[in-house]
Amino acid sequence: MNHRDILKAAASLLTERGKEYGPEDACFDRSAKLASIALNKSISMYDVAIILAMNKIARLQESRTKTDHYIDMVNYAAFAAQFSEKLDSVATAAEDDIRVMARRLAGETEG
Repeated sequence: MNHRDILKAAASLLTERGKEYGPEDACFDRSAKLASIALNKSISMYDVAIILAMNKIARLQESRTKTDHYIDMVNYAAFAAQFSEKLDSVATAAEDDIRVMARRLAGETEG
């Protein structure tokens, strides 16, 4: 697979995943909030995208020829670039949102 095929496949995958999982921003936002709860520190959507890209790079150690890793890496890098522009203007994980999500995960009712 050449570089143009990788880029076309990456764009096509975004369309498929968007239909399956909904808006990417919402998914990355949820992931960032959950990671913030788990790590007890603020994790941004940018951080999530970088971590996911690094995971794909780590997987190359065992499966260098698997094109899926490269396709996903392209998309995660694109998301990281998009989210990097928002870092200064968007709160990464509001404390109130984290508390509400933590309560929901714990099965507590809001009150």
